[in-house]
Amino acid sequence: MSFPVNGEYRIVLADDHKILRLGLSNLLARNPELSIVGEAGTGLELIALLADTGCDLIILDLSMPDMTGIEVLDKLREIKYKGQVLVFTMHKEQQMFKHALKKGVDGYLLKDDNFDRILDAIRDIRNGRKAFSSALNSWLVQDFQPPHDLASFEILTRREKEILCMIAAGATSKEIAEDLDISYRTVQTHRSNVMEKLDIHNTAGIVKFAIDNGLV
Repeated sequence: MSFPVNGEYRIVLADDHKILRLGLSNLLARNPELSIVGEAGTGLELIALLADTGCDLIILDLSMPDMTGIEVLDKLREIKYKGQVLVFTMHKEQQMFKHALKKGVDGYLLKDDNFDRILDAIRDIRNGRKAFSSALNSWLVQDFQPPHDLASFEILTRREKEILCMIAAGATSKEIAEDLDISYRTVQTHRSNVMEKLDIHNTAGIVKFAIDNGLV
């Protein structure tokens, strides 16, 4: 796994299960460009840790003692935390997912996801892209607010909408093919159809369309 951004990427683990933190820390430590600079078992511990420890990414569980994950996200905004946040949780509830997105998280993975997916998500977030568990793809389409250019969006098929959102979230065509269990060529065909229907000429245009219309 390659992390092309120069310099060490500092990570804080926030989860009330010590064994999970230990396992995740040991796995991430195998990549020399990732550095675990702190761990917290509660929301209050996390906030206290950040007062003395700079980090680039918090891997955050949503179920911890003393503060909910959503309360932690509010507190991070209050203390003007400038880094990124990857939610790593067992919570598959649609409402929890939507709340986290509204709080501006950079990624949302489930603890069912494998380690390679976690590394992919960290890489994507580090490079300015969003990262979501493939199990949540249907919600990434279903719960979006209708875009301003509603007529353009509505001419897309459901699969095209799904792929548009995954592209905007930072997924590559190969990753989309694997997540949706379709061929790479099929993904490329859908991508071309989306770009033609929306009169978009590159991936940056897809991302801009998604951002402008509240899709990510």
